[in-house]
Amino acid sequence: MYDPGELYVDPILTNFSVGFPDQDMYGVQIMPLVPVDTQSARYRVFDRSDWLIFPSRREPGTEAHEIRGRRWSEDTFATQEHSLQSPIHDEERQQLNSLGGLANAAFGGALQIQPERDATNLVTRAILLEHEVEVAALVRDTATYPVANTVTLAGAQQWDNYSFVTPLDVYSIVSDPIGDIIAAINAIWMATRRYPNLMAIPRLGAQIIENHPRIVDRFKNFSLMEPDAFRKLTGFEGRILLVDSMYNSADNIDATPVMTDLCGKDVWLVIVESGLIENTMRFGNTFTQIYPNGSIRPTDRWREEKRKSDLVRTSQKYDEKVVAPDAGYLIKNAFSAGAF
Repeated sequence: MYDPGELYVDPILTNFSVGFPDQDMYGVQIMPLVPVDTQSARYRVFDRSDWLIFPSRREPGTEAHEIRGRRWSEDTFATQEHSLQSPIHDEERQQLNSLGGLANAAFGGALQIQPERDATNLVTRAILLEHEVEVAALVRDTATYPVANTVTLAGAQQWDNYSFVTPLDVYSIVSDPIGDIIAAINAIWMATRRYPNLMAIPRLGAQIIENHPRIVDRFKNFSLMEPDAFRKLTGFEGRILLVDSMYNSADNIDATPVMTDLCGKDVWLVIVESGLIENTMRFGNTFTQIYPNGSIRPTDRWREEKRKSDLVRTSQKYDEKVVAPDAGYLIKNAFSAGAF
């Protein structure tokens, strides 16, 4: 009498779904959070006058040479609040978790979906992802660095190009990851008298580096699996980040997703430090203003009865600031567009 297809509605499984898992974020590892009590402030940038050599010889009966104190300029930061909210409607709760809605007793009853948790995760993840995008834009921009602290590779120089100039001679290959990394380390050292302690490499690019003929040849004398193998090759003793964060650049929830890699084909080395320290030389900070409740990223919840909804909001006030460009080095286009 009735079409069964119109009477039966497929239930929703309670323990299976398809979607992107939460991804690792690297922005706060490259430009660490530095909590501050004020929305904006100035800070001193000292010159190198205290590295000058002053004549100090004094003859008997004469006054000592008097020298000026070191000079400084000033820079500023200004935090800006980033805030997102998401509603949880009463009708949504009812439809999700009541047996008269999308739930089905035969398939475990209520769907066990927690809209408050999901809303909190959504707005928090969006705040973190925006910070990730902004940090990536800074560190991948050649204009961020002094001229001596950036190089742009092309063609045969790019690390996925294994072309031999002389057959069977691995050192005739123009691309040279180890040489480029050593040049980056030396540039930072020459400018700051400190070595970089963090290097970011696209995750898929690591495989290309490990299989580069120049590197394979140099590993003949010791194992790639040795903990200090990379240090032996480059002198780099810091932490290596294999970055793989991405975002949907369609910029519209209803548009076809366009998944974009945030790290692109670049490699960068930086000096990283946390906290507020006098006379430091680090690449950058994320100055983060502390809220009155002591949190740097508070989540608020409130009820709007007119909408029959609860709302969840996450906020953060911050300013990403490159405080010492000399403390970083960018290898632009280390891999070709088609490398991965």
